[in-house]
Amino acid sequence: MKKILFASTALVASAGFAAADISFSGEVGAGFEYMDGAADEWTLDHYLTLSVSMTGETDGGLGFGAEVDITSTTAGGGVDGSSAYIEGGFGKFSVGDVGSAVDAKLGLSDIGYGGIGTDNVAEFLVDLADSGNMMYEGTFGDFGIAISHDFNGTEITSVAATYSMGDFNVGLGYDDWGNIDTSSTVHVKAGADIADFSVNALYSRNDDNDITSYGIHAAYTMGAATVSAAYSETDVAGVSADAYGLGVAYDLGGGATFNAGVGEVGGVTKADLGIIMLF
Repeated sequence: MKKILFASTALVASAGFAAADISFSGEVGAGFEYMDGAADEWTLDHYLTLSVSMTGETDGGLGFGAEVDITSTTAGGGVDGSSAYIEGGFGKFSVGDVGSAVDAKLGLSDIGYGGIGTDNVAEFLVDLADSGNMMYEGTFGDFGIAISHDFNGTEITSVAATYSMGDFNVGLGYDDWGNIDTSSTVHVKAGADIADFSVNALYSRNDDNDITSYGIHAAYTMGAATVSAAYSETDVAGVSADAYGLGVAYDLGGGATFNAGVGEVGGVTKADLGIIMLF
């Protein structure tokens, strides 16, 4: 009797969620990382990320869903981030581990297997305000806008606007540092994807604290191979630090890619190489 009741309840419950869907994807990396001057200059690295996506739709056509990343790394693991959202013709509204609008829309790519950190120097000001647990995203033709806010103490607000013109794109961003500081940051980004060549540049300025950061990332694809180069610099009240490097990625097919990078970040030589597998 109990088994029959349980089966009937499960059947009714599943019937009520006929429009819902749960999907899984994953990323696994295995490689080596090098840092000049470290106690162990060469270290073995591995990570595994399982991404779970849950989507559904109301009778009125309103989309809803949730996403969660579960990660295991050399140093440990756990839930890497989770969020829930609703979306429709008005755009997409998300809550959870969403970060900042500027980081989501105007960030630069790193180079190498795990990334040697050239993008971190370029995004110094972006990372300082990369906090948000609510985000709105909307796309209107060639225009896009994103607004995020952190309600958990920092009160940081971030706004990013983008515009695409064929192979070219531009973006503007603004961060209000909320309770962390009384200052704000302005960001400008420009990029292009022409045939097999792509380039993206980011400039950020905080006048109140006299901080400037900028960077450029370029890549060229030749068949299965992509070669990339990056340069970035941050200046804090006249004291500067830069980063530069070269990277290569080779598509092995089937979702696997070999990646390697070498460069100098803040005066320290870094390198890495490894295989990234997508599932």
